Amino acid sequence: MIDIDTVFFVVVSQGKANHILRKAKECGAKAGTIFLGEGTIQNKLLELLGITEVHKEILMISSSNELCDKLHETLSEEFMFHKKNKGIAFTIPFKRWQLKATGQEQKSFPEDIIATHSCIMTIVDKGRGKACIKAARAAGAKGGTLIHGRGAGIPTEFYFPLVIEPQKDIVMIITTKDKATPIRERIFSELELGKVGNGIIFTLPVSRVSGGVTP
Repeated sequence: MIDIDTVFFVVVSQGKANHILRKAKECGAKAGTIFLGEGTIQNKLLELLGITEVHKEILMISSSNELCDKLHETLSEEFMFHKKNKGIAFTIPFKRWQLKATGQEQKSFPEDIIATHSCIMTIVDKGRGKACIKAARAAGAKGGTLIHGRGAGIPTEFYFPLVIEPQKDIVMIITTKDKATPIRERIFSELELGKVGNGIIFTLPVSRVSGGVTP
């Protein structure tokens, strides 16, 4: 059994995640989860041709601190994350919750973790993800990864007996810590996330990054 200290993520082009997961298992990882997403390309010629999206895969692995370090070193070297457009790996510290004998929750979170980067997550209605990435770029972000999902709440419009669940865009942006606040504030303002039902945005600490900062 692996002690879960961190959640290790890899964002790569479509078709590569399974190869990376096999290598991760050789390093000691027990399992992983793969999500499908879309990346965005900043290239004027490609924009004129209408080619501005690339399919992406997001691999998520729960790991110990020791395994996480090994994954960064091994996978970065094997899959050359240091080269442009090869992918990015990053680590989000994992907070554990324990139940005391009194019935109260006690959180366990390492005090010595230094977050060098931030992971900005924005969840909005389907179709607004690109506007989110546009706002982020205006504030200094290099890009982002768009993941499609669906809401689990009760929709405002439904037809009995068929319940239509609202589709969602989940935008994940990895950026340096100093740029996180202006990017988050720009997204919050332009997408009017202060209004009920418009979406939610939150930031997670990233303790280590391998590769570029554009997932």
